[in-house]
Amino acid sequence: MPSKTDQYKVHVASEDEFKQALRIRVHVFVNIQKFPLNEEVDELDKTATHLVIIDTHRNVASQVVGTLRILKAPDAAKFGRVVILPEYQGQGIGKLLMQAAEAYVAKSSEYKEYECTKLGSQWDKRGFYESCGYEARGDIYDDTGCPHIWMYKPIVRRPSLTTSVTCGK
Repeated sequence: MPSKTDQYKVHVASEDEFKQALRIRVHVFVNIQKFPLNEEVDELDKTATHLVIIDTHRNVASQVVGTLRILKAPDAAKFGRVVILPEYQGQGIGKLLMQAAEAYVAKSSEYKEYECTKLGSQWDKRGFYESCGYEARGDIYDDTGCPHIWMYKPIVRRPSLTTSVTCGK
C-alpha cells in the first residue's frame, strides 16, 4: 500500500517552480513570521541550488508545497530557507525534503569536498532538525531578532563501519 508521502517528489526547481518557492518563502517568513522582505530574498538566491517538493496529486501540473536552498559555505554544504506551506506541515513532508536534499548533496560532485551539511535553525524549530539527525553546535545567535543555532549532520556517501566524521566546532 503506498504511503501518503508517495504523492510528493523533490527536484531542482525550474524557473516557474522557483517563483512559486519564493512566494511560499515570502508567505511564511515575511507574512507569518514577520521577517523583513529585504532579508528574505537576497543575492544568495542567484548562486544557490533550489530544491522544491511537489504535491503530484494536485490538479495543477506542478504544485510546490515546500522548498530549500543549498549554498557552499567554507565548512559545509549549507541548507537555508527551509519551508513547507503551513497546511502541509506535520505530515512528514519536511523530512522528505531534508532527506532528498541530503541525498542530492551526497551524490553531487559540486559538493564533494564537504563532509557535513549545516543549517541555521530558528531556536524553536531545532527539534524538527534533531528528528532529522542534525546536532546543534555553538552558541545561540540572533538573526534579524530571532534566536538561531547552527546545526550539523555528516554527509553519508557510502555506508561505512569505520568512518566517523565530526561536524561543526
